[in-house]
Amino acid sequence: MSASPIVNVPGCGTLQGVQAEDQPVVAKFLNVPYATVPERWRPAVKVVPWNGIRDASVQGPVCPQPESPNVLVSMTATNVDEDDEEAYSKVYSEEHCLNLNIFAPLNQLEKRSRPLIPVMVWIHGGSFKDGSNAMELYDGTNMVAHSIKGLGRPVIVVTINYRLNYFGFLSSSELVQDIQSDKRLSSNNHEKSVGNWGLLDQKIALEWVRDNIEAFGGDPKDVTAFGESAGAASIGYHISIPAHHGLFQRAIMQSGTATTMTAGYAQLEGQRRFNQLCQHFELNKPEISAAQKIEMLRKIPAKDLVKAGGKNVGMFIPTIDNVLIKGDVREWSHDPSRYDPGLKSAMVGDCRDEGTMFVPELGASSLKKWPRFKARYCPPGEEKEFEAIYGEPKTNAEAASISAVVLSDVVFLYPIHATSLALAHSREMNQSKEPLQIARYHFDRPLKIVDDMNLGLGAHHAVELPFVFGPGMYLDMLSEEEKALSRRVMETWILFAWGEVTRQHDLKHGLASLLPADAGVKSKEALVFTEECTVEKTLVERLDTRTLSFWRRSEAWVKRRLEERSRDRSQQARL
Repeated sequence: MSASPIVNVPGCGTLQGVQAEDQPVVAKFLNVPYATVPERWRPAVKVVPWNGIRDASVQGPVCPQPESPNVLVSMTATNVDEDDEEAYSKVYSEEHCLNLNIFAPLNQLEKRSRPLIPVMVWIHGGSFKDGSNAMELYDGTNMVAHSIKGLGRPVIVVTINYRLNYFGFLSSSELVQDIQSDKRLSSNNHEKSVGNWGLLDQKIALEWVRDNIEAFGGDPKDVTAFGESAGAASIGYHISIPAHHGLFQRAIMQSGTATTMTAGYAQLEGQRRFNQLCQHFELNKPEISAAQKIEMLRKIPAKDLVKAGGKNVGMFIPTIDNVLIKGDVREWSHDPSRYDPGLKSAMVGDCRDEGTMFVPELGASSLKKWPRFKARYCPPGEEKEFEAIYGEPKTNAEAASISAVVLSDVVFLYPIHATSLALAHSREMNQSKEPLQIARYHFDRPLKIVDDMNLGLGAHHAVELPFVFGPGMYLDMLSEEEKALSRRVMETWILFAWGEVTRQHDLKHGLASLLPADAGVKSKEALVFTEECTVEKTLVERLDTRTLSFWRRSEAWVKRRLEERSRDRSQQARL
């Protein structure tokens, strides 16, 4: 086959990709459109078939997004002159950002008689605020090459874009009213969902893979969705929203589940963001109606909209809209009956120092900020229990370090445990004869290059990503030991897609694997990617019984508090 492989995708059109320069066994098809955005704050529509041969050799545009203050994210950011309209539109496009990249074994395209192979669909993280499939960090070339040459277990990797920040996850009472009044939309297929457009984009992308990946030699009935942070949270939503069931058969959730980024209320969290936009663009005048605010905001250029919140815009979250998400995720994430009965296996894990990166934004970087931080998570009357578990800081440094541990537990470890437990019971609820296979992992290896910066982040949130993909630029930054570990990590992820991880590592995937740290059992059920760059097995849950119990009570308290505030706000709006 030539260096420009061609694939005809029935119902879509013909694509001409490119053979990877450094890995000639891999074919790349970039900027494959799966949908378009007809109008801001409206559901995407599936792409119209194209005529002729579409060039799929160049990266497509991504969703407009704010500049990140995070040094690690900024290292991967694309710089473009905002005043150069033509250059900007090639990198960022609100209308045409819904594209995906496909990395496939070249010989799968050459010999159509070959058996179909597993497919891995990557959903990137970024706090639902930033990130894209254009980041070199998510180049699937080396991962696919390793699946072919290193393992003899070839896979296809697909990386998708979806709408972010103000375009994909904004909500407010005005937006609810706006979409409910649109008679063009149907109430039967979630078209009137508000603040969840990014999740709906992902659904269309996964449907595109299901319907079309066979043209590339992929098995549409053997799809693994894998994602990190907001991407992992997205997968948590997909497997627990009935209308999204059946999109994939396996799931890898890296540092997150649905309750890591719990959906908020349009009249609370969403309204604050909407009001901030209106204030920034001077639309908070009494003579401007709700409908006029929406109309004016729709006309604001995308690049100006993302700049409105500045660098510290913070994370976005989905919305409880009573259409797609019909209740508080904190409650139904514990319900085993909600999870996709067709899910065959799940691998869920965390990084050792998840919380350190979030202390400046969410933690207590000083003693002065500690009381407010503690009050956010500690229910009234539970202060002594909180102090017994985490201690009480006496210095600014202690406030920062303790809040990092608290954030690790409440945002990542506890949600991962709760979701894993519900998944373990899900087959019982669905009366399935075969148990859902569950694998758990911990990632303890800091990146040497980041450690050398003396940032004090440790094995921080997202530290595993260069190891999962092993992309060229990042691979050059790894030590020889880290390169070897990257091959082991890729092997684990690829074998999971082949349904072989639990067998290869002798994991029993039963409820015993979810026992807390103080259970006193000797069975070893989790994979640990150690600081020494080895792969070991250990007990799964790093939280003890007391800590898990505390966060269950805290979660219920937060849920009640937000429900009461939401009801009060709704009553005030009706007066």
